[in-house]
Amino acid sequence: MASVNRILLTIALAVLICLQAGCDKKNPSVDQQFVNTYTELLIAEQMYGKDSPVARLKRKDILTNAGYSREQFLKKADEILDDKDMWVPFQKAVIERLDTLIEQGNQKKKPPKRRRGED
Repeated sequence: MASVNRILLTIALAVLICLQAGCDKKNPSVDQQFVNTYTELLIAEQMYGKDSPVARLKRKDILTNAGYSREQFLKKADEILDDKDMWVPFQKAVIERLDTLIEQGNQKKKPPKRRRGED
């Protein structure tokens, strides 16, 4: 009976190890430079629109500064869109980046705190 329990425990541990390895594959690392570039492009689109000449120039500057050609960027974006395991982590990373930028912007807008007696 003890050998059966030992075999079952060994099988259970093997299954847990396999599941853990599978979980790691489902949470691939996200290319932070691509996330930052994508986020900058989203912000530029909101600020300048999609089709204005200024928007096109801004997009070109963003891609050039990040080291992407338009074709390279679109290829990488398509790879992420086509990989169901990559899409959600990518979107979460973009949201985190946007939240960080919003928080930084809010901190810059706050007036300095006054001390008592400085009126």
